[in-house]
Amino acid sequence: MSKRAWWLVGLNILVPGSAQTLAGNRRFGRFAMGLSILFWILLAATIVAALVLRGQLLLVLANPIVLWALAAVLGLYGLLWVVCTLDTVRLSRLVRVRPASRAGVALLAIVALVATGGAAFAGAAFAGRAAHVLAEVGSNTIQIIGPDGKPIQVGPFTGSANVLLVGSDSGDGNPAYGERGEALNDVTILIHLSTKSQSATAVSIPRDLYVGQPACRKPDGTTVPAVQQARFNTALSRGGLSCVVAAVQQLTGLTIPYAALVQFDGVVAMSDAVGGVTVCLAAPIDDPYTGLKLPAGANTLQGQTALSFLRTRHGLSTGSDLQRISNQQVFLSALVRQITSGNTLGDPNKVLGLADAAAKNMQLSTQLGQTGTLVSMALALKSIPLERIAFVQYPPRPPTSTGRA
Repeated sequence: MSKRAWWLVGLNILVPGSAQTLAGNRRFGRFAMGLSILFWILLAATIVAALVLRGQLLLVLANPIVLWALAAVLGLYGLLWVVCTLDTVRLSRLVRVRPASRAGVALLAIVALVATGGAAFAGAAFAGRAAHVLAEVGSNTIQIIGPDGKPIQVGPFTGSANVLLVGSDSGDGNPAYGERGEALNDVTILIHLSTKSQSATAVSIPRDLYVGQPACRKPDGTTVPAVQQARFNTALSRGGLSCVVAAVQQLTGLTIPYAALVQFDGVVAMSDAVGGVTVCLAAPIDDPYTGLKLPAGANTLQGQTALSFLRTRHGLSTGSDLQRISNQQVFLSALVRQITSGNTLGDPNKVLGLADAAAKNMQLSTQLGQTGTLVSMALALKSIPLERIAFVQYPPRPPTSTGRA
């Protein structure tokens, strides 16, 4: 009887349903075995695809519908394993097993139940959470309206693109940041990503740059008239993200199909998601206005400290926005290093934490909010060596008659 119990529990671990086929309800056993074999075949195919066609597999798995289906399959398989294990314990007739073996058989069944069923349920929970986050990213998007009043259309990402990153000082209604006036684009960074040249360049545009700004469309479709000269960080308050895109396009002469709007809390959440961002300071910072005090040397910035570092001016030697841009670029370069490191990309929970932070605190343009585009850009960025990522500043020269700086 002891040998029978060991065999049944062992077979159930290998293929759920095999114990029932041999000693129990054969119809249920064959059903469970068929599902188990199908599951293992799909798992093996997924592993092979991850090794051979990793990029294509990620594009498939980035679809919320696929992830919800995966969560359901894993949850049902975990439930099947629990049912089979409990029934196997019944079939092994532990009360007839010798006391010396009874504890071992019971322990093996419990370990199998926790390890296999728990893994399936954990996988289902992770897939469900990922599906929810990606669906939230896709639903919280902003349509960029072109000067013709129509949404900007763009084809699939092919390895080269311009992406505009806009940081708003509105606080997004969070009372922790106090009373805020009009929403200003205090941070405006144009990123050019190219897999062909294996490089990425981020150009920071000074907020106090005075330039002409073109007519643009508000989200409600109304037109905002052009202005001959205005401070650059007023573009967001004029008509939203579309007006910032239009201003940067006129300033640079480049087409910008993708854009993202980040709030204060987005910096806090993303720095927390990666476990902090380490920067090296040549001089200490002491800002009496924000209470930020950082010594010279390496500092790990997280939460509100990271946000204060990006916003501080009074703690810098010149107190200028141009010097603050340098801080922002130091932080972003460190964040890129942190994200592309194995400690982040190799940790699914950190990756999902980053995506969750983005979903809750960023608004992507409709074109950028497509999961296929996000995955393709993430893979492209991961393939670029860190030494090929450059951060530069747009030269703050007086505007010309054409309205360009």
